[in-house]
Amino acid sequence: MLEDLYPEVGKLGGLAEALDIEFEKMQSFLRCTIDNTIKNLPFSYARVENKRRFSQIYLAAEEKLYLPDFWRNGVCLAHGKTNSISKLAEVLNYWLTTEATTDLLQDKFQFIKANEKAKAFDENKEVDYTWNLILNDSSQVDIKSFVELAIKDDILSKLFPFTSLTRLCFSRCTGYPYTYDTPIVIPVSKGNYEVRLSNNDIIGTGTALEALKMVKDNLPMNIKSAVAGTAEDL
Repeated sequence: MLEDLYPEVGKLGGLAEALDIEFEKMQSFLRCTIDNTIKNLPFSYARVENKRRFSQIYLAAEEKLYLPDFWRNGVCLAHGKTNSISKLAEVLNYWLTTEATTDLLQDKFQFIKANEKAKAFDENKEVDYTWNLILNDSSQVDIKSFVELAIKDDILSKLFPFTSLTRLCFSRCTGYPYTYDTPIVIPVSKGNYEVRLSNNDIIGTGTALEALKMVKDNLPMNIKSAVAGTAEDL
């Protein structure tokens, strides 16, 4: 029973209530915004947010562990685990009320592990990082000849690329939810690609070079480089 593993949560009825008390103790203005009570679900969940940062917290079922994640601008950058609710509140307060990078976060709290991509996002190099990630992804070989051209293009290389099944998409922001107002590229045979509008209307099919031109010809007017944040921010 989760109530037995987490008595400090169980006696208050939910994780949010327990966390809010810890925030009060440290005189933090933070409060949980979403809570599922420990009695209504097989796990207890809470969310805490401040401006463009938020964290979600889950409870492990087999042992006493609080499992927070750490988001900024729509991107999950780190995860952690601790059996102390006071340490949990401390790390959440640090992440959500400062401009700390993920390097600083995991240096200060040894139970936090930054994701592999976090450094690129900390250094505002996430667009280049993600293009190269797709380019070198062995599971994305069908799209590689297009990516090799797009990554050198003055316009497309500045948009944030992401894949959805076999589709290559482009976003004007680097966090989720992404924008969906640019063309989509789909490999249809070796070296050939179908280009569609975001509403799924087909523009045409051609080689990587021809597909590149179709994409650029159908981009929104005056499109700019992708910015940190989400489609909701734009």
